[in-house]
Amino acid sequence: MGLAELIEQRRFVGREFLVWLWFESELFEGRFSLDALGVCELWLEGQITLVQEKEQSRLKGAAPSSAPEAHEALRQGKLPSQARVRVTRGELEYAFLFNADAFALSGVKIPSVVKDAADEQFYERMYLIEELETLFTALYGEFLALRLSTSWEPTMMPFIRAWVRGEPVDVAAYQKLRARLAPVRGAARSRTTPPPAEAPERAARVVA
Repeated sequence: MGLAELIEQRRFVGREFLVWLWFESELFEGRFSLDALGVCELWLEGQITLVQEKEQSRLKGAAPSSAPEAHEALRQGKLPSQARVRVTRGELEYAFLFNADAFALSGVKIPSVVKDAADEQFYERMYLIEELETLFTALYGEFLALRLSTSWEPTMMPFIRAWVRGEPVDVAAYQKLRARLAPVRGAARSRTTPPPAEAPERAARVVA
């Protein structure tokens, strides 16, 4: 199997990751607990694009992911391919456009650099960019630990499908399940992106 074909077959992983970020950000009001990194907050805002084959829904606004049109697109079987993301950790706030298909960040905005000397500003920017990379990789590691678990389809997906359908989600039950799966997190290869062999083999049906 060629590299291009392999990438195309695994393209759904980024979209499922974005659905999961969307789901948990609404379920936990934007709060994510990242083990040693502590708590960060994440929101989808500004714009979101959902696709299904050649059909596309592009929404913009202060909180487009919360709009009824966005959830209706999910119910129709569309998955997010791009979204503007805001992440905060302590006093640090980042924003970027996440391309789920290419698994790439663009238009990254980092916290203001207040150093005076040019070399200090450079090192401060490098530190902030590394901090963002660490945060985003940790979030992906959390997702992979769940997505590669045998519990993903039988126990995790029912919560996500209920959310997609606009039904109440038992937050306590979901939190309990996440806690039970916590020991699996170490399988996420120290928060690094997995090689293609470790990626999920097929897409899960978000809508039952």
